[in-house]
Formats: sequence, C-alpha cells, structure tokens
Amino acid sequence: MLPTLAEVLALPAVAAAAPEVLHGDPGTCPVRWVHSSEIYEMGPLLRGGELLLTTGLGLHGRTARAQAAYVDALADAGLSALALELGRTFGEVPAPVLEAARRRDLPLIALHQVVPFAAIVEAFHELLLRRRVASLRLGELIWQELLGAVMGRRGLPELLATVAALAGCPAHLVAADGRLVASSGSDGPAVEPGRVDPDGRGWLAQPVRVHGQVWGTLLLAGRRTARRAAVLERAATAVALELLRAGDVADRDRMAQALIQDLLSGRVISAAELSRRGELAGFPMAPGRPVFGLAVAVERRASGHAIRTEVAAVTRTSFGPCLVAEIDHDVVAVTTAPGGEDELRTRLAALAEELGRGHVLLAVAAGAPGDPTALGRSLAEAREAVGIARRLGVRNRVLLARDVGVYRLLARLDRDAELGRFLREQLGPLLDHDATHGTDLVRTLDAYLTHGLSKTAAAAALGVRRQTLYNRLARIESVLGALPLADHERRTALGLALLGWRLRTGLDPTSRVPAR
Repeated sequence: MLPTLAEVLALPAVAAAAPEVLHGDPGTCPVRWVHSSEIYEMGPLLRGGELLLTTGLGLHGRTARAQAAYVDALADAGLSALALELGRTFGEVPAPVLEAARRRDLPLIALHQVVPFAAIVEAFHELLLRRRVASLRLGELIWQELLGAVMGRRGLPELLATVAALAGCPAHLVAADGRLVASSGSDGPAVEPGRVDPDGRGWLAQPVRVHGQVWGTLLLAGRRTARRAAVLERAATAVALELLRAGDVADRDRMAQALIQDLLSGRVISAAELSRRGELAGFPMAPGRPVFGLAVAVERRASGHAIRTEVAAVTRTSFGPCLVAEIDHDVVAVTTAPGGEDELRTRLAALAEELGRGHVLLAVAAGAPGDPTALGRSLAEAREAVGIARRLGVRNRVLLARDVGVYRLLARLDRDAELGRFLREQLGPLLDHDATHGTDLVRTLDAYLTHGLSKTAAAAALGVRRQTLYNRLARIESVLGALPLADHERRTALGLALLGWRLRTGLDPTSRVPAR
C-alpha cells in the first residue's frame, strides 16, 4: 500500500519545513509520488496521486480566478495534496487557493520553513524503497508458507486454514457458479454451503485462475490491510496450484506450459517458487545442477501438439526429466544440462537426429546452461536461435545460442532504421550494381569473407574458376572504392553488413551461384 500524507509529513526532511495542514485528513490521503514544480499549467502533466511542492512562483501576479483555476486543474488531475512553501513568493496561503482546496476537498499544506524540495523528494523515495523492501520480504515469507502447505499435500481445507492464519481472518473458496468449495473454519461471518454472492457481502476477493480461466474466487472476511492484500494475491496462486496438484498428467502439462510462459514473459520468479512449481509440473530442480532452455523448430505444416509430445519423449531420453511447452509453433523445453559443452552438443545432435526421422527439422538450439533463476534468459536465447534458423532457411542445424550470437544481436536491431542505413551505407553500391548488371557481387563478397579471404575456398564454394573470382573481387573493390577488402576495419564492417543482409534475405551462403 502507498504511504499516507501523514507518514510523509512525519519524515524528518518534511518536518523540518514546519508543515501546517490547512485542509484535509493526512491519515487517509495516499501519496504515490512527490513532485516539485513552479509551472502554472501543471495539471495536465500529472498522473495522479502526487504530493506537489511549490513556492507559488507560478501563481504570482495571477488573478483570484486564475489561482482557483490552478487548484481545480490539480484536483482534476488527481493530485493527492498540494504543499505551498511560504516566505519566498507568498507570506500566507492566498485565500482563493485555500477556498478552492476546501471546495475540491484537496489536502493543502503550508510549509513555514525553507527546506530544499530535493531533500523532501529524496526522503520520500527512501521511504518508498524501505516499504517495498519490507513488502518483498513479507511477500516471500507468505509465499513460502503457502507453497509449503501445497507441497504438504494436505488438501484445500488445510491450505485455506493456512491462508486464514496468515491473513488473521476467515478464508473461503467459492466456485465460479457460486458454490462454497472449501472454508478455513466456522469463525467469522457465516457462509452458507450453497451459492455465495461475494459482491454483496463486502468480502476481500481475488479471482482464482486455472489454465488461464477464472475457476472461482478466494474470499477473506475482514477489512483490507496491506498484509491481507499480500496474502490474498499470493493465496489465489497457491489455491490454483493445489487444484492443479490434485489433477492428472494433463494438468501437469498445463502447469509446465504456464511456467514456461511466465519465464519467457520476463516475470521475476523467486528460486523457491520456481523450484516448487517445477516440481509440481514434474521437473524437480536439484540444487547445484545447471539447467537450460531448449527450442525446436520444425516446418510449420507439422502438428504442434504432436511435435510437443515427441520432443518431451526424446528430451526425457536424452536429458532426463523436463518441462515442455508449445510457443508460437516452436516447441521449447527446460531440462538439466549435462557436464561440458561437447556432451551437450552430442546429446542435442542425438535429439535432432531422432526428431528428424519423421519431420522436416529446421533447428535444435540450446540457451546457456546455468542457475534456475536464469532459465528465462536461457529459454529466450534458445528461441532467438531457432528464430534465426527459420529466417536463414537452414535445416537440421544443431547449435548453441552463442553460435549465432552476432545474428541475435542484429535481429534485435532489425526493426531500427539505423540498421537499414548501415546496410545501405556498406552494401548499397554492390546491391545497385547487381540489380543493374545482373551480377552476383554481393554473394561473391559474402563467400569470400565467410571463407576467411581464401580465394581457393571461396571459388570452390561459388563454383567458379579462380580467375573469375579474381575478376569479381577487382570489380567489388572498384565499386566499393576507398579501403581494400583486406583492411581489417573495412572487412569487419562489411562482414557485419553481410550478416545483416543474410538475416533479412534468408541467403544460404553455401548455395552455388551461376558464373559471370
């Protein structure tokens, strides 16, 4: 919960300004942020919930109507409170400001001593930080208790008893159709076992979602406090986990899907939550054992559900227990990493070979192995890698995400116009020459740089005689001008540009081109 104006006024930096409450109840006024400004037209710049600090400079010389309009605009914007420092611009609060604040019920504070507004803002920021840290610690303790109850397999009634003990009030679980499913006990307001209408009783309520759908509602019979709000939010998730825990294998598959989606969304998941959710879904994460994300890309005509089932079976054979999900027609998995990169590549190759027996396999990619808390990043890396494989049109590629690290970097820049300008700057003359004369200078340059400036290897890859390659290279240097291709910086810039061009066009650098 947000701090109240009373808490803000009690901060030493604010108290030093000798604040006087001229209107409003500081104890019931939440403050989201503290801001200072002398701009008269401040209202449209606010988001709501602020305590605005001002010396009134923007009001100086304004008419009574303009001063009242200033307060109206602040109230319209949802300002929590206005604090006016006296002594610089005004000796006392202007009557139109005070009258407008009372009329709009906007808390108004007079600051009788001069204190740097920056000190007040910093003090408020530290207050928020302390509250957030305390809230995180409280939330972690609550979550540990709730997940412990789920893992104890004691059932919904015992879980609700834990919720009630944490919240300090009775807890009830109601199905979507209004039926009372479970209750923490008989204390508190009576709840009939038939249909329950949570909207009509003043309950604290939180939806319980299972498989993305609202399964029911968790109710707390007590007035709202910060602790109860924290308990309620986490308890709804714990109840959903308990409902899933009691389900079948299909439920575990859905739990795996939900966990992997959460990891890919970037949501921060604590190590404890990750461990318990993984275990509930059938993938216990042993301490000290590195885990990694795996992604598989097959032709889009294949059945995603069938591929997911096969990937799960083959991954369990190659790596052991795993979690598997289907994300935008790619199949992704989480499993335990073997010891060493060579062993990882060997097992990935075996997995790819098995999957390739019945499907057109594009790529199998692995993100960096590491601690479970880095699983989200590892999964994202693996998905990026197979996405690049799709764009390049490769098949049967087995790779680690770092194998295509430059491509991943360029792919993130691909939506930026600056990358397009860079490609045009480096390759534009060659692209124009190829388009005008029907030559293959861009492909020739790509093969030449790909093979480390080896003319023999480049000629073989292109299927041309060495003299033909020499002629093309001379033409390339003539078209590009300036530095020779052997210059390190020039070669590096052209290499990056060609990688970006290859990413955009899907060029396979191993394909042969006709001789010219």
